Amino acid sequence: MSRIPNKITLLVLIITLASCSALHEVVTPDVDEEPIAVSETLSAMHASQTSFGFFASRFSGTATINNSHYDISGTIRIRKDSAIYLSLSPFLGIEMARVLITPDEVLFLNRLEGTYYQGDMDRLNRMFSTNLDFQMLQAILVGNDFAHFTSDNFRVSRDDDRLLLKSTERYPITHAALGIPYQQNIWLDQESFVIRESLLYEPRSRQSIRARYEQHNTIKEQQVPAAVSLVITDPGNRVELSMRYTRTSIDEPQPMNISIPDRYRQIE
Repeated sequence: MSRIPNKITLLVLIITLASCSALHEVVTPDVDEEPIAVSETLSAMHASQTSFGFFASRFSGTATINNSHYDISGTIRIRKDSAIYLSLSPFLGIEMARVLITPDEVLFLNRLEGTYYQGDMDRLNRMFSTNLDFQMLQAILVGNDFAHFTSDNFRVSRDDDRLLLKSTERYPITHAALGIPYQQNIWLDQESFVIRESLLYEPRSRQSIRARYEQHNTIKEQQVPAAVSLVITDPGNRVELSMRYTRTSIDEPQPMNISIPDRYRQIE
């Protein structure tokens, strides 16, 4: 299977394709099964989520790929349900790469090597053995639930000091009749109902992602994630990604354009 080469490319796509690889630390927590109203819990979770038309933030952190460690930093901008823009600048503020993802297309520029990739999300998923759509990526980056997934098979229980929403059958709504069901656990803060942790797992392929949101900041009277940690593995690889958000803004639009210089060479 052909792959986009280069560690710079890999770092960018780890951030943007941080999705469903096999995760061996999937567990069923020991929880208190006392009845809790599912509909009320779901409504409270959705009311507590990051609401935005435009999200922007600087990020910095680390990526660990099979015991190799990288410092990462850059910018994330999201126009809700429309586009996700990422700029990666790990060395002295010099931009190394830029990516723009829409529901239909991915455009990636490697500025150090003068190359670019242009294609659809399905092609990238095939190349990197992932299973991700635009809405899933958008939700992961801002700490929200998957709004385009079914929510009629959840159970609620207590897990230590958190609430646990658990479903063994979730589907993207548009593919519910044909898709393979996901299993998902979502841990909520008992007071604010913000998502503290989520685990999405697809049993047939053993693909999954665990995301943790341990810190939040108050922005425009909302609890918005200030730190995101992801653990992604497959049978031969392990990736850990930790990002801290700073200078986060809500509904303050910023440029998201990418132009391809004539001299750049296309990656197939």
